[in-house]
Amino acid sequence: MAFPSRDEQERARRLGVGFLTPEDPGYPPLLKGTADPPEVLYTRGTIVPEDRLAIAVVGARRATPAGLDLAARIGCDLARRGFTVVSGLARGIDAAAHKGALAGGGRTIAVLGSGLDRVYPSEHEALARSIAERGALLSEKKFGTAPLAGHFPERNRIIAGMAWATVVVEAARDSGSLITANLALEEGRLVFAVPGAVGEPNAEGTNALLRSGAHCCRGAEDVLDDLGPQLLDTAAAIAEARGSGPATKSTTHAGAAETDAERIVIASLARTRGKDLEMLGRATGLAPAALHVALLGLELRGMVRSTPGPRYFLQVEADRLG
Repeated sequence: MAFPSRDEQERARRLGVGFLTPEDPGYPPLLKGTADPPEVLYTRGTIVPEDRLAIAVVGARRATPAGLDLAARIGCDLARRGFTVVSGLARGIDAAAHKGALAGGGRTIAVLGSGLDRVYPSEHEALARSIAERGALLSEKKFGTAPLAGHFPERNRIIAGMAWATVVVEAARDSGSLITANLALEEGRLVFAVPGAVGEPNAEGTNALLRSGAHCCRGAEDVLDDLGPQLLDTAAAIAEARGSGPATKSTTHAGAAETDAERIVIASLARTRGKDLEMLGRATGLAPAALHVALLGLELRGMVRSTPGPRYFLQVEADRLG
């Protein structure tokens, strides 16, 4: 896909839509590292560094009342704990997860399978506006692109690619949410599924995921229990700064103390001649996931800054490290 034409850019300006390419520092880094990252993301709203701590919550469009309630509670609890909730704006579980995140005072991102000027379903126009005000709408599709069935599996790879983990709340045997889960597994991400009663159509897909080795999810705490301590500590700092609710911290370090990974990153950076992710990976020896979390924690505390590319530089504040 070529970068949007001048006409497309002018239309985007009128609609308040921006663009992100993999070279932009705001491009979701986990997505950039996937097998098939979008060449261009249309964005309405804002993508912020905190969105690197994203969890996907997806599921059936024809959800049960119990499923809708659980999706909303998971979305709310994750948002209150400092995580950004990613989903697809679809009817049912997706919408409930977005609404839960908004109710929890946190951020949420909706990935569309249509152009950003063609919100689907149309009854979610108001929800889409709320998401754009407190997070972002994303799409790789040009303006005017209709929500065709074939676009949603493509959309699902973006949802899975942005998130550290994917939670499937309800899913029938042939649900598109299973595509999202499988894409997440292919990228080495965690997958969670909510168990359901035998014979319940919306539990056939989630129970199959559990038989295949997915983690059992009864609520947000199950997700948090399986995330790394560095992720939890960074999310706790986000939640504390936001004042959105109780934060879950690990016991590995307290307050703003630096982790071992953060110290390694700091030792590898300078105020001039910044390093990109590939250079930092070689210099630090850190796995990509650990490197992303360390950089996020340091950026949030003003110790590291990034420029387009992205390239990373040490900030003056890092002199205070003892």
